[in-house]
Amino acid sequence: MKKTRLTLILVSLCVLPLPLLGATANYAVGFYAGIMPSPGGDLNSYVQIAKYNSSNGIDGINKSLDGFSTSTINRPFGVTGGVEFKAIFFDYYFARVAGNYTRSVYGGKGKTVYDSDPGAPFVPELLTAKYAITAYDIPITVGLCIPFWKDVKISFSCGFAVAYGDYTNSFKSTSNTDKGSFSGWCYPLVLMLQGEYFLTETVSLSSSLSYYRGSTEILKDSKKSDTVDFAKIDFSGYRINFGMAYYFYSI
Repeated sequence: MKKTRLTLILVSLCVLPLPLLGATANYAVGFYAGIMPSPGGDLNSYVQIAKYNSSNGIDGINKSLDGFSTSTINRPFGVTGGVEFKAIFFDYYFARVAGNYTRSVYGGKGKTVYDSDPGAPFVPELLTAKYAITAYDIPITVGLCIPFWKDVKISFSCGFAVAYGDYTNSFKSTSNTDKGSFSGWCYPLVLMLQGEYFLTETVSLSSSLSYYRGSTEILKDSKKSDTVDFAKIDFSGYRINFGMAYYFYSI
């Protein structure tokens, strides 16, 4: 994986200076916003497994029992957005650098039931759980751009991102309170498909579908006042964006 990322960096460094060698090039800057379903993946952690009997994270923590008022804890739903700088060389070769911000805005909280004393007969307690994740990343991709007719371009590119994330969880019941906070870096793989429709020769509307794959190493909880937790921050998932770009320079 490290060799693959090094190769992509070298390709990027080789492609971006092409205008200096006399290549035709078009440069653009743009902005966009969109959605990311399930940011953070399954949001599993050691405390969820050891104390709250959920071996597959947020997907398995939901339980119900007569006499307890529970509510479904759905996977978080995220919004994302950013700015991009991209270039097209020789009409067919594509390079892109962007800066993104993503955060969960819906879901990730609710009430469930757990066994508060696993060593004795079943002792159910109501548990309030909450999850939140925020991420920043800088993707660098290179690929091909294919023009269709006069007004449409479709590009496919791949590369990697420099990604940083913050993930927090919280579990509260009558007998237990656990809060976790995790921060870390990683370099996920990035695949991107983008389409552009040109309103004028220099202004375009765009839509894109990108896929990230990668997560941090196992991180230690930074909160010291309760049970020490361990978790990964997962950047894997799809992002759908819509935006606009301005081609400000051509040679």
